[in-house]
Amino acid sequence: MDFPEKVLLIDDDDEEHYIFTAALNECCKGVELIYEKNANSALARMASGDADSVPDIVILDWRMPQISGKEALARIRKLPHYTQIPIVIFTGILDPVHLEEGKELGATFFLVKPFNLGELRKKLEHLFSLDWRNPTSPGQQI
Repeated sequence: MDFPEKVLLIDDDDEEHYIFTAALNECCKGVELIYEKNANSALARMASGDADSVPDIVILDWRMPQISGKEALARIRKLPHYTQIPIVIFTGILDPVHLEEGKELGATFFLVKPFNLGELRKKLEHLFSLDWRNPTSPGQQI
């Protein structure tokens, strides 16, 4: 399996951060999880960083206050170092309208939020078993 070295999680829910950390520790030891609690701070970090600070993959919550996942995705795709970085939309409800909007804005994968650690670990293992660096069909659901 091809694990990323660095994963950036952008999610306003601290519990999601805790579950992600635990799931990565179980399935993908050695992966560094960078956590941003809101899109504003994430976008500032991403815009000011150099190529060495760019994560291998971004996990982005679709429903967040202030700046939505949709707006954040559009802005991330405009950043020079992030045009080809896989972006996973992480959402509790996979609405067909959001799915289409996300695909149009450059979402690489859609991951429906699981409600327990074991399920998230399995979904992450599945994601990393794919050719996540070079997906052939953007917008794939996991």
